[in-house]
Amino acid sequence: MSFSDVENPYPLISLPTVPFLAVVTDDLAAYLSCDMALVHNVFIRAINSIWRNAPLVKPADEVAFAGYSLTCLSAIHAHHHGEETFLFPFFQTKLDMSHNLEQHESFHAGMDTFQQYMNHVFQKKDKYDGEKTRALLKAFADPLVQHFHEEIPTISEERLRLLDKDGLQKVSDQLEEHIKSLPGKLTVFPFMMTHHNFEEAPNWPAIPAPIKWFARNIAPFRHYSYWRFSPYTRAGVPQKYSA
Repeated sequence: MSFSDVENPYPLISLPTVPFLAVVTDDLAAYLSCDMALVHNVFIRAINSIWRNAPLVKPADEVAFAGYSLTCLSAIHAHHHGEETFLFPFFQTKLDMSHNLEQHESFHAGMDTFQQYMNHVFQKKDKYDGEKTRALLKAFADPLVQHFHEEIPTISEERLRLLDKDGLQKVSDQLEEHIKSLPGKLTVFPFMMTHHNFEEAPNWPAIPAPIKWFARNIAPFRHYSYWRFSPYTRAGVPQKYSA
């Protein structure tokens, strides 16, 4: 575990020690379960980073920090929309997803309040306040991170093997095409890359090499000021924001 993962309020999800952490496999049931844990850890690292840096943000960096926080929310919203639109309806044919959907509803209002405040800071309509940021974050982060942890056992490899294999491949392909069509490639792409521990899973995310190269070497420069708050540099090196 790197120093970027310690001394944070929210614990990361423990990852299974299996080969597909390092190598993408054709075993979709095994890979999807692990993939979801890795995605959730990206979001937990970002929430920890917002919490950790909120009281440290310099006046010159307030707009960038708001942009960083808004990118995190955008990525989480996109992730949950993909689950609700593609994965969960298919999972529901064999698995009960009702609790997962109920949990999604439990933190939306808090996320919306935080998003509105950060939008106002970003647009310079509201004064930045580190303690207010922490309070608004905690209001939705507590149930959100609990959900991130509790969802993983509901989509375990064993449970996903109960599903029709061809059907699982079909919805996975549909979700992948949907993700490719989403906007935000100059924000969400570098966000994902700078919140993943590549020592744990060197070949994740499972995207084509040219897109991964773009996400690491081109995309970060459009909003370069945002990623100073990320726990990792675009090269995957642990970093801390210097107040």
